[in-house]
Amino acid sequence: MNYSTTEIKHQLAARYVIGSMRGSARKRFQRLLMTIPSLRNEVAFWEEHLYALTDTVPERQAPERIWKSVEQRLGWLPKDPGKSSWWSWGFRLAAALLLINLLVISPDEPQKAQAFERVAVIQNDDAQTLWLIQQNQQTLSVRAVGNIELRAENDYQLWMLPQSGSTPISLGLLPQQGVRSLTIAATINLNDVAALAVSREPLGGSPLAVPSGPVVYTTDLVEL
Repeated sequence: MNYSTTEIKHQLAARYVIGSMRGSARKRFQRLLMTIPSLRNEVAFWEEHLYALTDTVPERQAPERIWKSVEQRLGWLPKDPGKSSWWSWGFRLAAALLLINLLVISPDEPQKAQAFERVAVIQNDDAQTLWLIQQNQQTLSVRAVGNIELRAENDYQLWMLPQSGSTPISLGLLPQQGVRSLTIAATINLNDVAALAVSREPLGGSPLAVPSGPVVYTTDLVEL
């Protein structure tokens, strides 16, 4: 496929953002995001314009079947192999917000729960949440939520994709279980993040200044 064609990039980015790109096609597109800055720009364009539509949608109570679908996608309920549903971007956003409320907000300290500035939710191809990332200035608090493919011989490494399209910058290793705090050097401007990427690396991380293993997930840092 000719990814230099503006129309092709525009359509692929739209499918990626709304969630209709699945499976191997989504993984291939995530790898392309690491190397083609113009694709990242297209994804940012669609996210800005489509997510803004949520402000125009009247608030409604979701049916019980929707909440069950959300719980299944998050890995809290076993999947029903006899059923499948199209996982729209709206439900992905709802699941992320629900997860943040359950894992972060303490009923005793509702104000302190808003100390972080931005969050990121890393999901697999089945929209199951793997990691929740919270940014507070130059610190990233990373919680391994579940559904992570545990690999004793590998580490998962987090990378920042700069808006300038320059070389990815390592932000540290992600926990496969529990919580880990990543302190980011002051020389790294987290406001310059176009996207976050996760690669699978040898133990200890990539021996190179760039990912040496496959890029398995990408996501965004979202301002609250």
